[in-house]
Amino acid sequence: MDITHLASFYEVVKRGSFSAAADALEVSKGMLSRHVSALEAALNAQLLQRTTRRLSMTEAGKTLYLQAGQIFALAQQAEQEIQALTEEDSGRLRFTCPVSTGDRMVSELLGRFAALCPGVEVELNFTNAMIDMSQGEHDIALRAMSQVPDNLVALPLGRLKDVVVASPALLAREGAPASPYELVGRTCLLQDHNPAWEQWLFRRGGEEALIPVQGKVRANHYSTLLQLARAGMGFAKCPLMLVEASLARGELVAVLDEWQTGLHPLHVLHAQQRRVPRKIRLFKQVLAQWFAERPHYLL
Repeated sequence: MDITHLASFYEVVKRGSFSAAADALEVSKGMLSRHVSALEAALNAQLLQRTTRRLSMTEAGKTLYLQAGQIFALAQQAEQEIQALTEEDSGRLRFTCPVSTGDRMVSELLGRFAALCPGVEVELNFTNAMIDMSQGEHDIALRAMSQVPDNLVALPLGRLKDVVVASPALLAREGAPASPYELVGRTCLLQDHNPAWEQWLFRRGGEEALIPVQGKVRANHYSTLLQLARAGMGFAKCPLMLVEASLARGELVAVLDEWQTGLHPLHVLHAQQRRVPRKIRLFKQVLAQWFAERPHYLL
């Protein structure tokens, strides 16, 4: 059996058509068709049933597709293990986390990591979009999420603490809210386009308050929300780690301090591997240490 022909068959089934597989592999549909036909001839079995409208597998095709998946998964794992052996303290490390969080941490993180792995190049992807780590495009991630996918290894760091802040000018005009309920009807700065984030949850002891907030401005980065908050445009809710400097300078004031709000479970994530490369282990250690030195950011 030709492994190239098997790979072509596997890609056609995975993509659902010869056209999609040809685009993904950057080859012609004719070449893929010849590969699949040659594989069927070598196995003396029909693998695919082709019509003008659909592509389906025969029983033999289904069996081969499942086994081919195991073969290529083992090949990928072998490649990762060899790379881990040869790139322990060299090569590339690809790290992703939310934009504002990355901006807050990056200089200290990279300084420490460079001292431990001076030969490793670091590639940063700061994005608020959730990234599928199983695709292999990133080595390690920092994410706030309640449920971790089964195919990832997660190191829980704690729950990221939020605070509600406003500018001194806004508080001088409107006064500080004495309870979360007084936020109803006030101008708040909204994050992104998730309706669930327009409900701010507060806890104090056994008491809970779920407050529907309103505002005319929303943004997808905390840095933008804080810029608007400093300009007196409304109340903002964001992680303490992002606003601590503005609080210290007096640009913003925390309100409702006796209430807990926005506790996001924070994890360091990487794909499951039999042998995790040293550079990933060390970067994971650096991330955990950064938060361990700032316990007031977490609950």
